[in-house]
Amino acid sequence: MKNKILLVASPGGHFVQLSLLSEKLDCCDRVIAGTYDNQPGFMAGERYYQISDFSRDTAYLAVKVVFQCWQILRKERPSLVVTTGAAPGLVMALLSKMSGIKTVWVDSIANSKKLSLSGRLAAKCRIHVISQWREVAESHQVTYQGRVI
Repeated sequence: MKNKILLVASPGGHFVQLSLLSEKLDCCDRVIAGTYDNQPGFMAGERYYQISDFSRDTAYLAVKVVFQCWQILRKERPSLVVTTGAAPGLVMALLSKMSGIKTVWVDSIANSKKLSLSGRLAAKCRIHVISQWREVAESHQVTYQGRVI
């Protein structure tokens, strides 16, 4: 039986980076969760779950996202959760970590000067955080393994 990876991202650059990462994970059964209403064409062939988006300005929507993420985790039971952000990805990462599921946060390649707020929160919650910039990784004491995406 293949391992199951749950890949999670918000729209735009987060999701594009997730799709690039997904291409390299053909060893596993991949499940996608994102904030697009419908599954983007460039991620065709994967099981897709729509989750709500929220930000600091709409933090009250986080409660809905917690329930959505919890349902996905219970149904899919992944062995690994990987997220490229942002806020909904952080919720999924926190829930998966609390559930004992291996969890990885890949901070956006666009964050070349400092770790994202969600990435900093993930690191504080002892989630494995990867920065794609050596200086950022060193200053925030997270993992650097070169360019991931």
